[in-house]
Amino acid sequence: MEKSLDIGARDHQNGDAQDLCRFWFDLSLGYYPNLLGGDSFSLNFPSTDLTLGCSAVSTPAAPNIEPSGRRKSVRLIDIAREAGVSVSVVGNVLNGGRGNSRVAQATADRIIALAKQLNYRPSPTAQQLRGKRSNVFGLLVASAGDPLTSYLVEHLDEEVVKHGCQTLIGNTAVAPGRFEACVDEMVARGVDGIFCIVHSIFPGDRAKLLARCPNTVFYCDPGVAGATFVEIDQIEAGRVAADHLLSTGRRRLGFALVDPAAPFGVQRVKGIKAALAAHGGAASDLAVCKGARGSSGPARPDERTMDWHTPEEVLERIIDELVVRHRAEGVICHNDFIASALLKQLRKRGVFVPGDVAVIGYLNHYLCEYVDPPLTSIDLRHHQAARTLVQAVQEMIDEGPDHEPRQRRAIAIKPMVVVRESA
Repeated sequence: MEKSLDIGARDHQNGDAQDLCRFWFDLSLGYYPNLLGGDSFSLNFPSTDLTLGCSAVSTPAAPNIEPSGRRKSVRLIDIAREAGVSVSVVGNVLNGGRGNSRVAQATADRIIALAKQLNYRPSPTAQQLRGKRSNVFGLLVASAGDPLTSYLVEHLDEEVVKHGCQTLIGNTAVAPGRFEACVDEMVARGVDGIFCIVHSIFPGDRAKLLARCPNTVFYCDPGVAGATFVEIDQIEAGRVAADHLLSTGRRRLGFALVDPAAPFGVQRVKGIKAALAAHGGAASDLAVCKGARGSSGPARPDERTMDWHTPEEVLERIIDELVVRHRAEGVICHNDFIASALLKQLRKRGVFVPGDVAVIGYLNHYLCEYVDPPLTSIDLRHHQAARTLVQAVQEMIDEGPDHEPRQRRAIAIKPMVVVRESA
């Protein structure tokens, strides 16, 4: 039986051509499911005497579109209605149910095709209730654009994808309370585990995080009992940097420590002294230039000029204390950014690198290749750290929820020197 529908009744002033375009768009979204299925129908334009005879293409309706145009989640009952089978049959096919019914292969193929067509996504909550994994990991970062951790974020995501999973990233440093809000969202979504690579200088209740999601692994020591964390061996970082300088014939060393309150500073000094001792040097061969407490906090550009600026007075003090007074032949810097700025300041002072003094950074950021001379740096082996973090969480998942209370566990990553022209 032919059906009839008036077009243009909603807004005659737009004209018949625009009304017809709007109708076809609405039809494609499934707003007229009663016209679909191969029926013939006529379109009547009240503003004229024009009537068009049409035949609809047989296409399943789109139950995932509400009349408002907002997309809603597709349910098993929606797929069952389109496939002409029961909800239990759809559940057995899509969710690995254990029902007694046996489904023909042709029916199963049709259900799977419909699920893809309708963009069906299993509910994480429903999967949790059935004891299934969500295959999603939470990733807490201070900022996804932080140059100190951006490589690690990238490699972590790559490793998670290799395991057939996805990451849900939460930027925690953008506003007060954001750390806790991100944890709430991840727990509500039923993530299988959480990687927390937020530096300790940023706020956030790590103990509460671990209590709410026991399958959490930290990058760097969170100071929480029972925590598992992956960290860079800072003693080794100092040792390999000093060992490289000493092996090239330099004997008097300097360490530019921006923040004396940073715990890694003490550890790196231990490593530098260990290398000096191994090469027959004395503790007096090392001088440490200490900056202001808290100065290792997150850098911010000038809000007016958006210029990232390292205060020249800090660089001048490093040069005066280490290069002029101590006569250091090699300077090990807090990180690559301080080291890069130091290269520029040394050039202004007429100090040649590496002829007069060698400079080593820390992080092995891609910036190292773009400064003059290219910067020798300590690589943190983020590939290995990412693999270790994922492996640690997977082991927690395999243990199951009934495991014994976990002991505090530290996993150290050994850094390495990447040699360039500055040293």
